[in-house]
Amino acid sequence: MIDPKHPTRTRLGFFSLLFGIVLLTGGAIARAGGPPPQQGKPAIQEPAGKPVEVEEGAEGATPSAPASPFQPGDRPVEDTEEPPPQFPLPSARVSPVNGRVTLRLVNSTNTVVEYQVVGGTRQRILGQQSEAVLERLPIPLNLTYQRGDAGLLLVRPRAVENGVLEVRFDVTDDLDFDTKSLNINEQGTVFLN
Repeated sequence: MIDPKHPTRTRLGFFSLLFGIVLLTGGAIARAGGPPPQQGKPAIQEPAGKPVEVEEGAEGATPSAPASPFQPGDRPVEDTEEPPPQFPLPSARVSPVNGRVTLRLVNSTNTVVEYQVVGGTRQRILGQQSEAVLERLPIPLNLTYQRGDAGLLLVRPRAVENGVLEVRFDVTDDLDFDTKSLNINEQGTVFLN
């Protein structure tokens, strides 16, 4: 491909390669947006040690993108409330029981929240104004999440008892408070990223 006698061919080959890489990565990024947001209010309860499937909302519902980041009835968290610290500072601490923790996810928004425990569960849906319990997850773990309508989330983790971490999802309009993942290390220290 590199031919010192024909620099024009070399440049043409380089630009062809560069253009091909841009086309391939652009298509992958476009597909990385994931599935369209789901509608409904599924209720999820995880039995000990076995993941369960998420119940889907009403079939045939057509999702629509809201004009604002808030759904009707949502209220952003008051400016007087301090958000939990973000990485590199810990946001909470949970005491693991036999190297495992239980996550109680609480969606306080009027839109669905998509979540996944990386390496532990597939992507799931947490319905509007609902809760889910993920029991006895081995640590370290990484929980990823996002609003179904791509709005901003304020996440508030807090230990409610030994081995149980409550993760509350609220609406925010402050980009500085928005996070996309929660990490729990081997010692039970919780970080928001």
